[in-house]
Amino acid sequence: MPLRTLRSHPSPLYRLPGTALVLIACALAVLLTTALLAVFAWRDRAATVERVATVATTAGMLVAEHAARLVETSDLILRRAMEMAGPPGAPLPADRATWERLGELARATPYVTAIWLGDAEGNAVLTTHDFPTPRLGAADRDYFQAHKAGEAGLFVGRLDSSRYDNAPAVVLSRALRNADGGLRGFATVTVSQRYFRELYRGIDIGFPATVSLMRADGTVLVREPPDGGAADGGAGGGGGAADGKAVTAQRAIDRFGLRTEVSIGHDAVLLPWRGRLDTYVSYGVLALLIVAGMGALAMQRARREREAEDALQRAYDTLEERVHQRTAELQDANARLEGAVADKEILLREVQHRVKNNLTVICSLLRLQAGRLDERARFAFDESLRRIQSMSLVHELLYRSPEPARINFADYLRQLSDSLLRAAGASPVRVVVEADDWIVDVDRAMPLALIASELISNALRHAFPDGHAGTVRIALHPDGDGVTINGVTMAVSDDGVGLPADLPAPANARRRGGLGLMLVQSLANQAHAALHIERGGGDRAGGTTFTLTLSTAERRSSKAA
Repeated sequence: MPLRTLRSHPSPLYRLPGTALVLIACALAVLLTTALLAVFAWRDRAATVERVATVATTAGMLVAEHAARLVETSDLILRRAMEMAGPPGAPLPADRATWERLGELARATPYVTAIWLGDAEGNAVLTTHDFPTPRLGAADRDYFQAHKAGEAGLFVGRLDSSRYDNAPAVVLSRALRNADGGLRGFATVTVSQRYFRELYRGIDIGFPATVSLMRADGTVLVREPPDGGAADGGAGGGGGAADGKAVTAQRAIDRFGLRTEVSIGHDAVLLPWRGRLDTYVSYGVLALLIVAGMGALAMQRARREREAEDALQRAYDTLEERVHQRTAELQDANARLEGAVADKEILLREVQHRVKNNLTVICSLLRLQAGRLDERARFAFDESLRRIQSMSLVHELLYRSPEPARINFADYLRQLSDSLLRAAGASPVRVVVEADDWIVDVDRAMPLALIASELISNALRHAFPDGHAGTVRIALHPDGDGVTINGVTMAVSDDGVGLPADLPAPANARRRGGLGLMLVQSLANQAHAALHIERGGGDRAGGTTFTLTLSTAERRSSKAA
């Protein structure tokens, strides 16, 4: 757009001074920079919380796996103690041998502090601490109340303090039942919380965390640290989430009715991110300084550009005039080139037309000369006439083609077969052409035309002696995707009497055999094609198929192209 056009543009933006535009651009740059830094900082915060949630989830999986294995092992010990209690209906054992066996079972597992066997009234019968066991009551314990109410499975609960060491513990209990399902007693295994806490203290996830083991109803069995000081409140979802206060990950242990929870205080999570805020602020200040410096330079440059604007306008006008002049010269040269191309095309068509006419004259002279020869020599003249006419037909199609140097070979095969069938006179033989369109240049069309003429005329002349009826089929099938031709197959077949048994193969036709077969082989070599002869086939006992395979890369086009 010319500079004078910009000055007179109806939009007020184009009429503003350059300094005003620079100030507007600087203000937009400052707003954009601030917004981008805010977005990046917020996304960094969200990514930090997400990373911590992932770490908490991984730690929760570890804690849950440890708790499951510990409870599972303790439950095996509990079942072994139940086996020592004897069969249903039998009195609970209180002998020293059973007490010693229970002690060995407890001592074999360092985290088990005690094993109890109690009766249906909640009184201890055997414990691994003393023998004989003093009268200790457990009727007020939640596990006994649960078994008395009909709890049939494993009960996991918490003891605020042991009767012996006043240390909190996790208790696993199962009911002992009579044959009729009545309560016979109970068996418990007490696990020290110390083994849970030692593992929880050893988990280093890079943040202060509170690790808890609790029942499904929310009753806390173990918590490290005990006061939950690592997290400042809140609870998360089942996978790993953050509310406004803490990042929490929970993991359920469904088969024991337990779940674990790893909680990380929100302040601890955001502490590294708050440290990075200084970096974002530094980037923001640096960006603002750069924008201010660039704005000052741009304003100075705008003043200089205003002074050079008139000179640029003059240069633009001069350039525009030269472009118009050069465009006119190119249009004139293009018109001359188009005229020359049209003249050459007309000349080429005229040459093709004259070649066709000259070949027609040659055919006429040969016919006049053939009238003075005997029948055998006239046959040779007729063969030559047919070959010349097949070449003449190529030049006629070139003259009519929209591309003067290329023809549609399918059209050529149709016209050639009609011409040869008319030349054969009244005959019961049918000629069927099944040809797909194939555009071919004149250098390849000429040998292929002579091959097709030779094969079709030989089939019409020799395949159906004594006026037999039959069919000669000509097939042309290019192999490609519709744009690129990768290969072409041309086949001439008949259902006649077939080739003589002593006829040589095309490769031996030079040593003995007819001129036609020798010409076909020579022309096939010239066209870089492979010739294959198949004897037999067709509706009659015999028949012959000549297949010509070309490996080529020709452009495929429709008949109307």
